[in-house]
Amino acid sequence: MVGTIDREGIYGRYDKTVLKQSASADVLTYIQDTKTEHLSQSESVLASWGDDWKARTHWFNMVAFDEEQLTAARKYCFTLEDYRGPNTKPRPQLRLDIAAVIDSQTLNAAYPTQNQKRIEIIKKLKTAFFDDSQAVNFESQGMQSSSMMATQAFNNMLTKLNQSPALAEDLSKPEGLEFSHMTLGVSRARMLIEGDIVKLKIKAGNGWFTLHPFEKHDDVKNM
Repeated sequence: MVGTIDREGIYGRYDKTVLKQSASADVLTYIQDTKTEHLSQSESVLASWGDDWKARTHWFNMVAFDEEQLTAARKYCFTLEDYRGPNTKPRPQLRLDIAAVIDSQTLNAAYPTQNQKRIEIIKKLKTAFFDDSQAVNFESQGMQSSSMMATQAFNNMLTKLNQSPALAEDLSKPEGLEFSHMTLGVSRARMLIEGDIVKLKIKAGNGWFTLHPFEKHDDVKNM
């Protein structure tokens, strides 16, 4: 792979997919930048991925499709930027965006509290991400590394929530839930529930919260 990470292009392709509307044939036309990315696919998952090991970066876009409706049911976008030169602008090392259609049984179950509902949804998203990534990541070391780092974020977030379920309320706030990623350190997550669609955003990496508060990021404000 050559070139550095194109964040605008990567997240632009993520935004282009519309859950419950975009078909796999449509997503296939734009999910991959053929100059810098490879494509992997299974019967129900499409993924484009790239890496620049000299700059210590890797990333992917992934879309999973409902096998009956044949439209996008879940979409994911992940970037990891580990390189830090002397003039590097402070930014999160890890960013993970997810949007998913959640089944009515999960959404409408009788939970003792709203926080328990939020935690159960996070667990559902983690399981869905694991299953979807397993379907395509066997073809790429970069995808495997990216999936591992994203799974670590889920695990560390759930550890914090299992210890203090009341903190799940912070997921709905602009400043998000603060937790620690075991590899990258300080992290934040925000989750919004809009009808049967759930949006989750996670950012991780030491040294950027003070100068660039999570809640001030345009992509956080415009979830």
